[in-house]
Amino acid sequence: MQIALIVALLLSILCTKPGRAQETAELSGTIALPVMNVKKKRTFKRDYRKSGKKEAVEVKTNVPSRSPYRDVVISAHPQSFKAVVEPLPAPVTVEQYGVAFAPRLVVITVGTILGFINQDDIYHNVFSLTPGAKFNIGRKPTGVVVRKKIEQVGAIQLFCDIHPQMSAVVLILDTPYFTQADQEGKYTLGGLPPGTYEIRVYHPNLSPLSQVIELSPAQQLVRDFLLGN
Repeated sequence: MQIALIVALLLSILCTKPGRAQETAELSGTIALPVMNVKKKRTFKRDYRKSGKKEAVEVKTNVPSRSPYRDVVISAHPQSFKAVVEPLPAPVTVEQYGVAFAPRLVVITVGTILGFINQDDIYHNVFSLTPGAKFNIGRKPTGVVVRKKIEQVGAIQLFCDIHPQMSAVVLILDTPYFTQADQEGKYTLGGLPPGTYEIRVYHPNLSPLSQVIELSPAQQLVRDFLLGN
């Protein structure tokens, strides 16, 4: 009798495992932002060329404009279970192009190797003064790639010591569940196992939001968020 019960229990577990993969939940909604001033791109006429000397040269900042909604990150941090977090597969690259970092916001998981490459015909540098994540790759000419493993969770500010107007942010997450809003502020975050999550909404220039939610199997939850200054 006991053997029969054990066999029945094992069959039940084996039969339910495939089904659980089909019962992940989904979170979606719309992000609202305050009115944000967008700085006009300028043309810089004094920069470091490959010779390492300052010369009066024109560098066009023709980087395409970017919707502020694209800098919104929605991440789900499990509270009722421990998620497996792995580094993102290579390559994950931050370019320096048109005297700007591209993209302006990079989202990765902890342990990811990040590459920095200068695509301009002038010298650039990348450094960070973020506490716990300070580094400086030095001044690099066109085409040189420098790779660095990022092991701190949180936001790292990037700058160039030659061009003080250049800045970017690397957001490092300790969860595999995240997405970015689209051009209109809409987002969809799927593949979430049932459970309790802390939902975090991040923009590099605004105060972050967080909210705890409970997701049941196959649930499609809609949550809108309003970010303030």
